[in-house]
Amino acid sequence: MSETFESMPLNDTIQEVIRLLYFKQPTKIQQEVIPAVLEGKSVIGKSQTGSGKTHAYLIPLMNQIEEDRQEVQMVITLPTRELAQQIHMEVKKMIELAQKEQVWTTRLLIGGTDRQKLAEKLEGNPPHIVVGTPGRILDLVKEGALSIYSAH
Repeated sequence: MSETFESMPLNDTIQEVIRLLYFKQPTKIQQEVIPAVLEGKSVIGKSQTGSGKTHAYLIPLMNQIEEDRQEVQMVITLPTRELAQQIHMEVKKMIELAQKEQVWTTRLLIGGTDRQKLAEKLEGNPPHIVVGTPGRILDLVKEGALSIYSAH
């Protein structure tokens, strides 16, 4: 028996995002990863391009955002600026579909951008979701501009 999105313990907001993304049935990778992440397990997933890997981890992680906690709750690191930008756009799209633009915050942290400006924007205003490249995230953590230790 294959699992459906409706049978997964996802909150109403995320269920609505899934509906607005026109997802009918979870892909194989999503059926395996979403329940495991919701249970707090660490996972490593491997699947072909176009199989739904990005949403396999974004759906359960965004399901766990605690709006009242104004601190970093999710850190997504990617090996290239291009991939980080792509994933950040998908995060922003999900936030818009959830109608949470004024509630859930995200920040793209990649090289090739003004590090000092990023540090200033982060000061006293940590985003719920950080998407970026390891080097830039590490730079900002070392400078004390970003704390990622509250992330799930």
